[in-house]
Amino acid sequence: MISHSWTALAILLAAVSLAACNQSGPANGGDLPSDPGASNPESAVGNPDTVNPTAPVTASGGTSGKSLSSQGPKSKTAGPPATDFPQAPDRDMYQLASELIASVPEDIPRVVNPQPVSYSRGRMDTFWLLDLDGLEVYQRPFELMLVTPHAYWYVEEGQNFNQQDLERSAAVFEETIYPRLTSAFGLEWSPGVDNDPHLNVLNGILKGAAGYYSSGDEYPEIVSPYSNQREIIYINIGAYAFDSSNYLEVLAHELQHAIHWRADPSEETWVNEGMSEFATTVAGYPPGSIYKFLSSGPTSVLHWPLSGAGVQSSYGGASLFMHYLIEQYGDPTDVKALLEQPEDGIAGIEAYLTGLGHNTDFRQVFGNWMAANILDLESGPYSHPNLDVDGQVHRFIKPGAAMKSNIPQYAPEYLGVTLPDGPLHLTFNAPAETPLLPVDVGLGGCWWSNSGDSINTTLTRRLDLTGGSRPTLNYQVWYDLEENWDYAYLEVSVDGGETWDILHTPSASPANPVGNGYGPGYTGLSTGWLSQSVDLTPYAGKKVQLRFQYVTDDAISGSGMCLRWLSLSLDPSSGAPYMALSDGGWEPQGFTVIDNRVHQNFIVRLIWETEAGRVIDLDLKMSESGEWTGELLIEGDGMKHSLVVAVAALAPKTRLPASYSLTATPVP
Repeated sequence: MISHSWTALAILLAAVSLAACNQSGPANGGDLPSDPGASNPESAVGNPDTVNPTAPVTASGGTSGKSLSSQGPKSKTAGPPATDFPQAPDRDMYQLASELIASVPEDIPRVVNPQPVSYSRGRMDTFWLLDLDGLEVYQRPFELMLVTPHAYWYVEEGQNFNQQDLERSAAVFEETIYPRLTSAFGLEWSPGVDNDPHLNVLNGILKGAAGYYSSGDEYPEIVSPYSNQREIIYINIGAYAFDSSNYLEVLAHELQHAIHWRADPSEETWVNEGMSEFATTVAGYPPGSIYKFLSSGPTSVLHWPLSGAGVQSSYGGASLFMHYLIEQYGDPTDVKALLEQPEDGIAGIEAYLTGLGHNTDFRQVFGNWMAANILDLESGPYSHPNLDVDGQVHRFIKPGAAMKSNIPQYAPEYLGVTLPDGPLHLTFNAPAETPLLPVDVGLGGCWWSNSGDSINTTLTRRLDLTGGSRPTLNYQVWYDLEENWDYAYLEVSVDGGETWDILHTPSASPANPVGNGYGPGYTGLSTGWLSQSVDLTPYAGKKVQLRFQYVTDDAISGSGMCLRWLSLSLDPSSGAPYMALSDGGWEPQGFTVIDNRVHQNFIVRLIWETEAGRVIDLDLKMSESGEWTGELLIEGDGMKHSLVVAVAALAPKTRLPASYSLTATPVP
């Protein structure tokens, strides 16, 4: 989980271990994940040539590191809001190493041991570990205490434990967990990077985690310098003892991550973690995390918090949705088709549904799931076949009242409605667009990096610097990146893009505590727009390529970065003017020009909690003022049935909440 491929998500819960994971790029040898390919992006908001994120330009350029405070996302330009965005290319660890790490050989070996290896009990090895509390890496010695057909069982030196308890846990793994999961999900990469068919289970005292899997270990050290160069599951025996159900749940959860990396190394966090929680059910353990989701306020299933606060609810939401998806539409004993979808997130789920012959889409499934969380009938689309689910109402609205709410994207909110004896008129209103980013991008818009897990997006341009002695690049940048895990860079290539030099920029951070960075880069959250001025004098007199690059790790990501007002002067000291870099010369891979407006959709479902259940969609129409409106007259029948209004906001990419209002008016 280290060095360009560590993932910052390892959570210790009281009732159930929700541990962290990391996948990464491709590998070779044995059963290999396919090489992630780059996409050919098409702008969702128009031709970059017709939108100018580079004006205005001044002769003085920007002031290094100066923050221009934002007044909020109020950018408005002509045209409709975006409904879709270009696909972000998957991160390829070998490509990144070749381009950004000096002295990397042209043909990097995928397997570190040319000949198969095998180890025996009593062997001592030192392994890299991740301290999630202190955010650093360190090494500890481990002794191989047990060898079983599919795993080496190591214990950290100095730990007191019962060998028989370890052997009982290993027996459950070999007899139940491993055969069930590999039958349903497929195999991990074997014989893997170490040319050994055994998994490695490292049992030690982990700092800040119940357990984790690191895709960084699937690579040779030259690609991932802190790699342990084996397929490894890490478990915190300081939190969960051998032979406990929690220990075995962590084992099952992390094994799914190892399998998922082999099948699809670029999957989005919420799908991967939801599948790992489903794996614990397949292994025979209860999905405890779902109850945290059900007892919490509206929690986004797709967008997980950068800070870690509330992530337990995120685990639960992803778990509950994946249980519903697989049990309603698929086969719980065989989910390989879902893991092996090359598309990620919603696109992968829709491809999975199509492959199974279902004539439906993610929106319909999500809406049915929302209703099932309240009704959980004996059968049908509003049931959880193998779970006992009792969703909670978040808020109540009385007749004659009006309520306003702000909810995260892809987070169902449940509203209890008190029904009068007579008719009730329900009215729903909500904006039909929402900002993509929490910043004003200005009338010209900006180049947005895209967002997502395990992506590598670039914005490249050829520059002719032969006519100047002190070329200088000016621009403004805004960013919201997972701090110390995801980075954005400014780079120059003098060899046609084979290799790239990472440049020092005024606001770039040199911090690289877990090894994910390739050089000084933007990370964390900027305080508004930052003006940057970068000296390109080392490249004066040359024809070069200039590139902005955004690279994310496997789990958790922010909103990305945006660039505007890009300009170049060949020699500002001699009065050479700054020229706007806005002539269409940029080559985007995943980047796109945005005006900060995205189309906002909603699902509004009315759910009557009767014995048979009744669910209807509120028909939403676009008003002349550009808002969604929907209304329904509910005839009173004097039966006092419970009515729940379920609302979810669905907008692409944005992490900003959506607002709506609901009014309940009695009809005389």
